[in-house]
Amino acid sequence: MIGARKSTNPRIDAAIGGLGGLAGGLLGVGGGFVMVPLQVMWSGSDQHRASGTSLAAILPIAVVAAARYYFGLGTPQVDLAVAFYLAVGGTAGALIGALAARRISDTALKVIVAIVLVAVGVKEVYDAIVGTAPQLVGTAMRVFEPRDFAIIAAGGVVVGIVSGLTGVGGGILVVPFLALGFGVGQRIAQGTSLVAILPTAAIGALTYYRSGDLDVRAAAWMGGAGVPTALVGASLALWLPQRALGGLFGLFLLFAAARIWPRRGAATRSPRPGAPAA
Repeated sequence: MIGARKSTNPRIDAAIGGLGGLAGGLLGVGGGFVMVPLQVMWSGSDQHRASGTSLAAILPIAVVAAARYYFGLGTPQVDLAVAFYLAVGGTAGALIGALAARRISDTALKVIVAIVLVAVGVKEVYDAIVGTAPQLVGTAMRVFEPRDFAIIAAGGVVVGIVSGLTGVGGGILVVPFLALGFGVGQRIAQGTSLVAILPTAAIGALTYYRSGDLDVRAAAWMGGAGVPTALVGASLALWLPQRALGGLFGLFLLFAAARIWPRRGAATRSPRPGAPAA
């Protein structure tokens, strides 16, 4: 049970939340990829407890960062319709993936995802330096056709399945899916991602809480400290040129690929339904 676990240091929790909020606001990925490993290293949490606590902390961080993306400039940098279809597809996919994870070894899939992230990350960095990719140039909101929304929802299902199978956060996959797949501007893709990950983060946090793998007090400290830094990160994202923002996201994908790559002898546990690290 939650009460039987060792209490964490509020100062450490706040520091973790602050760093996660900054990364989440700047890159539009929620911050779980920062907060989960830091909880394991700095607080001594096990992987599942760190994931559950991170998902709860992500909720206020993502809400505040998304609001900054939406209201921070004259034109909203969030496409709410796209976020809705992604969220519907992603939630269904995450549940499917988490159920399938009980029957499928995730090692090969993690290798494939890591290779894809490396390829996308290298392209993002290349485009940021010498390329002319539309997602790093255009800033206008794209007009989507009904069939586009169907593809986006289907893409959300795929993203959710991969997240449910591997525990990879949806934001890491959603941003390049929108930017490279549909030519959505990097900034709008990140703002939209922050909204789209909210349902899966909420479902995941509730799932972990019911199983006793969520430290409510630590999540409160992390979320509270992450809110102001998420505002800072989102403000930086609105201020930076999209080319620089795309380059930073590409470097983040390379870092994420290194973290996802399976370690020899590492014990794995299947992710809980609907509970990818955002």
